[in-house]
Amino acid sequence: MVAERFIKPNDRLSAIERLQIYHQQYWWRLLGALGEDFRGLHAVLGESKFEKLAVAYLEACGSYSWTLRNLGSRLIAFLEERPEYTRPRADLALDVARVEWARVLAFDDPEKPRLKAEQLAQTPPDRLRLTVQPYLNLLELGHPVDELLSNLKRISAAAVGDTVAIVDRRQRKTVIVRRSRAPIHLAVHRANFSVYYKRLDPEAFRLLLALRSGATVENACATAFAENKKRPGQIATQIQKWFADWMEFGWFCSLNSP
Repeated sequence: MVAERFIKPNDRLSAIERLQIYHQQYWWRLLGALGEDFRGLHAVLGESKFEKLAVAYLEACGSYSWTLRNLGSRLIAFLEERPEYTRPRADLALDVARVEWARVLAFDDPEKPRLKAEQLAQTPPDRLRLTVQPYLNLLELGHPVDELLSNLKRISAAAVGDTVAIVDRRQRKTVIVRRSRAPIHLAVHRANFSVYYKRLDPEAFRLLLALRSGATVENACATAFAENKKRPGQIATQIQKWFADWMEFGWFCSLNSP
């Protein structure tokens, strides 16, 4: 038997029985790791539905990496393909999973050397190209997931109808998580080894996406404000404020001027 070539039996268990113990423990470790990375999704779906989802996901996708950090890398695609595991909260569950996976990336992805202010000032906007840090994730959401995940750090969750009621037993308060009237634009990033959520104006979101795609600063700003009716002076002031904040956050990591 192949198992006996690697695992010795003892006076109580055969080689295959000992191997089955290791196999079962590894399976529980995978389930536990997935639950740790997606606690918000667990809260939204509840214990039973999350367990069924986790088992189905692991059976379909499994672990193909030496590190459990990558275990949830295909969960978003799985949820999109198999919404039956998250109905009737499929849209909310997908938003939560996207933010929680972005949090994993924000915590663990590399950081490149930050752009210095003097570098930014030396190149005209029509030739200046910036790139953003690899750990910065930009998401458009239909639900206030940032608020939900922040609340879940201190309160418990219970499913209610087509929404999720977050019940604070200490304060006797309930927060209902419903779809937002307008898209929520969220930056998931890190600072000092901690992950943070920052909401962005739609124009700021489009500007950062354009910079990430390789646009010059001038073209990125034009794209971001293409449908905005503000006066040029107001737009310039707003852009200056954003760039000052983003430089302070360390979001820009390099420049490439042709």
